Amino acid sequence: MTVRRSPRYLRFFILGLIVGVIGALVLTVAFPIDAQYTVLQVFGFMLLISLSVGGALGLIAAIILDRTVGKRTVTVEATRETVGNPETDALNPEA
Repeated sequence: MTVRRSPRYLRFFILGLIVGVIGALVLTVAFPIDAQYTVLQVFGFMLLISLSVGGALGLIAAIILDRTVGKRTVTVEATRETVGNPETDALNPEA
């Protein structure tokens, strides 16, 4: 068998989304207050953009990590064993 480690893409994506939310908060505070848009609207705009960028960057990081770590594969010997269930074996002696 060949054993290969790979990153969990969903976890990287969620981490990217979390970083995106934090980035949206920071960007909302960084922009000056405008009379045309409320703070909540600015946060919504920033959240849409930063979630997309954060999720994409998280997935790109996972792909890069997969390419670097994925090159290291290990070949191991595996044997298949069948273990019986004592409860069903006692009830069904023909099996």
